[in-house]
Amino acid sequence: MKAVIMAGGEGTRLRPLSLGRPKPMTPLFDKPVMEHIITLLKSHGITDICVTLQYMPRAVTDYFGDGAELGVRLTYFVEEEPLGTAGSVKNCMSHLGEEDFLVISGDAVCDLDLSAAMGFHAARRSAATLVLYHHPTPLEYGLVLTDEEGRIRRFIEKPSWGQVLTNMVNTGIYLLTPRAMELVPEGRPFDFGKDLFPLLLERGEAMFGCAVDGYWCDMGDGPAYLRCVADALSGKVKLDLGAPRVASGVWAESPIPPTVEIVPPCYIGRGVTLGDGSLIGPDAAIGAGSCVGRRALVQNSALHAARVGDRATLYGAILCRDSSAGAGSVLNEGTALGEEAVLGRDAILMEGVKVWPNRAVEAGARLTASLTEGGLKGPLKFGDGGVIRGIIGEDLTPEALLLLGNALGTEGRVGLGHCGGEGAGMLAQAALSGMAAAGCRVYSHDGPCAASAAWLAGSYALPASLFVEQDGERAYLHLFDRRGLPLGRARERKLEGAMLRGEMHRVPARQVGQLERVGGVQAAYADDARHRARLNAGPMRPLTVCVPGESGGDDALAEALERLGCDVKRSFAPAVPAFRALHGGFQLMAWDEEGRELEPERMLTLVSLVEFQNGDGRVAVPAGAPVSIDLLAHGHGGVVLRLGRDGKEADERYENMPWLRDAAFAACRICARMGATGEALRTLDGKAPLFNLRRTEVPLAASRGDVMQAIAREVPGAESAGEGLRISSGDGWVYIAPLTRRPALRVVGESFDAETARELCGAVAEKARELDGRMKKEI
Repeated sequence: MKAVIMAGGEGTRLRPLSLGRPKPMTPLFDKPVMEHIITLLKSHGITDICVTLQYMPRAVTDYFGDGAELGVRLTYFVEEEPLGTAGSVKNCMSHLGEEDFLVISGDAVCDLDLSAAMGFHAARRSAATLVLYHHPTPLEYGLVLTDEEGRIRRFIEKPSWGQVLTNMVNTGIYLLTPRAMELVPEGRPFDFGKDLFPLLLERGEAMFGCAVDGYWCDMGDGPAYLRCVADALSGKVKLDLGAPRVASGVWAESPIPPTVEIVPPCYIGRGVTLGDGSLIGPDAAIGAGSCVGRRALVQNSALHAARVGDRATLYGAILCRDSSAGAGSVLNEGTALGEEAVLGRDAILMEGVKVWPNRAVEAGARLTASLTEGGLKGPLKFGDGGVIRGIIGEDLTPEALLLLGNALGTEGRVGLGHCGGEGAGMLAQAALSGMAAAGCRVYSHDGPCAASAAWLAGSYALPASLFVEQDGERAYLHLFDRRGLPLGRARERKLEGAMLRGEMHRVPARQVGQLERVGGVQAAYADDARHRARLNAGPMRPLTVCVPGESGGDDALAEALERLGCDVKRSFAPAVPAFRALHGGFQLMAWDEEGRELEPERMLTLVSLVEFQNGDGRVAVPAGAPVSIDLLAHGHGGVVLRLGRDGKEADERYENMPWLRDAAFAACRICARMGATGEALRTLDGKAPLFNLRRTEVPLAASRGDVMQAIAREVPGAESAGEGLRISSGDGWVYIAPLTRRPALRVVGESFDAETARELCGAVAEKARELDGRMKKEI
């Protein structure tokens, strides 16, 4: 017998799981539902199958092809215009011929005994036989009343409870004869339930209904889908899960760590990662490629190549492909995340809430209604310091890096590197594909940290350079121009606009970009730091230092100091100064011989001191650098230029003095001074004025620009600092500037004693809150 699979449905009630695909292509245990139907037909000896298509037909044909891989023969019939259920099958009659055939939906979940149904049909010589199913809650289905012999007497469509005279529902599985199909007109809509079957009854044709053993479920909505998952795992419906049974009620294609608690029944697909302390099950289907974080709970839920953060809780949820639930988030019963949707950290979805594809729910939000419009995830945004920050797989996805790489690729020549883990490598690889698609020549290098990547960009005069740095689940995208400096806001906006528009530049195959490998970057970077940072003060005395850190920036810093002539220890040692590279190798911190910690601002002050005493007496520093550098310059007849305030001269000096912005260069500069004079780091530090810093942030409800303007008007002593404002008081200073990534202000108090710095910081922060509150009321 031949069969027809009706696979043209859109599945609107199953959204967002069915969005972007025909309903029969909905994944169930890492296979389309229709594949389970084909397996069922084959198990009953049916291998010649017609498939009727209407909505997104290519999704079906591209996946199944001719059916040979599944051991069947598939023939497709596509409706140009909707023809109804019977009309679509009428299109297949040229292939079905003169024999009886079976019709089945491609989006139901069942293991009904089709052989028994075929035997019943043949024995009754029925024009049409309907396969029926005993359903406990039949209100959503068409009821079929039969006599004792199974002859159909009446149809009741979508009954009320008062009309429920039977619980036998129509499964949509039919055995039909060619003579029944002769009543279906050509080329116009015609349905089985509404048109053909009532017509057959009216004509007195033999029509029977039969209930056979097995399971059937119309996978109509999210709860029904999860019931199918649970029923398959419990054995109520027999499906090929495609994974070995590794324990009672547990099917898994991926290893299960001993620290993970599994409560059967569960399914775990291929390439799944389960975090330590997580609790999986019961009734959980973790699809291929999914990732569950540490101490997360996933019960009665289905994941499809999705990501669940640490401590997240899922009960009765569906996560579609490439969606992610942030750390600490909660998804209650009946919730769903569409493809590439993001639920922020600690956010909560209340019962029944669905988030449509590519939408984002803010961290900490509590959503009580579905998010189907607006809320689209924005493109990547540059933050403070020209760095893009985000969670790998949530904010920073391969798709986003493909767009970013493609936009950078229009520059013609681009540097690319990464460090910190496989996630960074994955993102860099995605960016590389985008660059190559734009016809770019990519210089892929082995630089150990972002600072070395910036150095390479300047050395090669690369128009643009990208370095991906991973730290656990987070990643930082550092971008540099041909000077090895951040791109600048104008170019950042241009990139943000290109990503917002989803622009993709593609060149012909013969013009695809070339890849050039650049090796030995750490050695070359370290040697340049040694060479350029040395002072013209004669030979260095032997100097022992420690570099206890283990990051790529620390490794480069240690090699640079070794090349300078220092004896470098890789762990702390008594009475020996120690250095660490922070923030991708751009900031230097230290401990003097007595173990006193010197923060990056203090180390910048000491580098400036060396420049005032051993250089040409002029330095350029960021707008927010400590005022103590200005005091130091005044005492030595030096000059301090600030970026954003002092124009081109400040920019050029900052570019040409890498020790002012690079940890390895700064450490070499300071150690060159110590080696030349024989003084200890503690002694050098004693030559700079002491100062204390206190920092805080002020979240804003009003516009950042409006609040900053109000501070400039109302706070005495407030002056422009290039970026932000600097407020002078009798006992110290306060620097205040808006943050780029979120509506908040950064406030830094500076004074000669810690208590005054704290008071100044607190007073200005409180004033900012007051002004913000006033403006919020005005709005």
